[in-house]
Amino acid sequence: MVELPSGADCNLMQTPAFSPRGDYIAWTCADDISDVSINLQRLSDGKVIQLLRGVNGIGGLAWSEDARRIIYSTGFTGGDLWEVELARPNPPVKLPFGHDATDIAISPAGKKLAFQQAHINTSIWRVDLSQPQARAEKAVASSRQQIAPSGSPDGTRIAFASNRSGSVEIWVSDSDGSNAMQLTSFDTLTGTPHWSPDGKLIVFDSRVGGDANIYLVDPHGGVPKKVNIDVRGNSLPSWSHDGRWIYFVNGEIGLNPSVWKVPVEGGHATQISKHGAWMPRESPDGHYVYFSRNGYIWRVKPDGTEEQQIEGMPEVPGVDDAWYPFGSGIYFLAYKNQKAEIDFIDLDTKKIRTVFVLEKHPPEYVGSIHVSNDGRWLLFPQLDDASSDLMLVENWH
Repeated sequence: MVELPSGADCNLMQTPAFSPRGDYIAWTCADDISDVSINLQRLSDGKVIQLLRGVNGIGGLAWSEDARRIIYSTGFTGGDLWEVELARPNPPVKLPFGHDATDIAISPAGKKLAFQQAHINTSIWRVDLSQPQARAEKAVASSRQQIAPSGSPDGTRIAFASNRSGSVEIWVSDSDGSNAMQLTSFDTLTGTPHWSPDGKLIVFDSRVGGDANIYLVDPHGGVPKKVNIDVRGNSLPSWSHDGRWIYFVNGEIGLNPSVWKVPVEGGHATQISKHGAWMPRESPDGHYVYFSRNGYIWRVKPDGTEEQQIEGMPEVPGVDDAWYPFGSGIYFLAYKNQKAEIDFIDLDTKKIRTVFVLEKHPPEYVGSIHVSNDGRWLLFPQLDDASSDLMLVENWH
């Protein structure tokens, strides 16, 4: 085992691969989900060279037979195939084949390339909460993934994140999934859309350029506008009940993120939670800002006082994103007897009731669940199908 020098420290090291002659090892370093680098280490003296930086996750990596190029797949869970020349690493070149790719292997002779191609189908479903025995119906679907639903204030439209165009972008559709329209074309990690209380804007985050930022866009179309904030690395935005403020997270998960707020016009931001906070969402009355921390839901006053864990609230599974404050309580995802269900906790009585049992499991990253303003409709993503194939490219060079 080769010990890396101190200058090569990083938060997460992955996908090691020896060069064909065994004199180098390539590996990826993930400082956060939007800042991944490809590094080369010469085994004779341990010297580390950074080949490429700013990739939005890498799922697989392999060397060409002549050791002059490295082939990699973008995205931690699957994406396009790219190659980078060691002599001229910028810019990398997107290969004309392969999508939703992860693991990569190249034959010793170098004429065959194999990769794993995932097929993940996630749809947004809705259930009528006014009907005790109602069945869920599919609201937004495609052959790929739809997550993070947010219903418009009047209940007629849904904003969501989808990779149906090849990269995860922000989309809107009618409440039944018809008339879908793509709002962004950033070709990078983009998500967490939320409608403003007046329905005139959608706030979301994107890592275009490698840095996480918050944007606003007209739900009828137009050019997204970046919200200029005096702190960097901002994501997971949501609205105050009066539409005057945007709550957001500063910092990446695993790096002590905290909840802040900024006027909708941008400018000076104010920290309102201590470190270890994720997914801020304001209570309907505006008295508290809820957020997740280590699997549990906490709350804090909008002025940053009275930070406390929600009493009686069980642990939220996954990445702490599948919950939604409504009325006197919180809707949240739970697992009982290996079945996924959505429950509701009344924060006054601390009583929990089952609202709906999902037919299948939700995806690993839900992004959000949503309840319409009138309390009738519940929106949630569900993993409808997942499989993978091994793909082979002959005569590759």
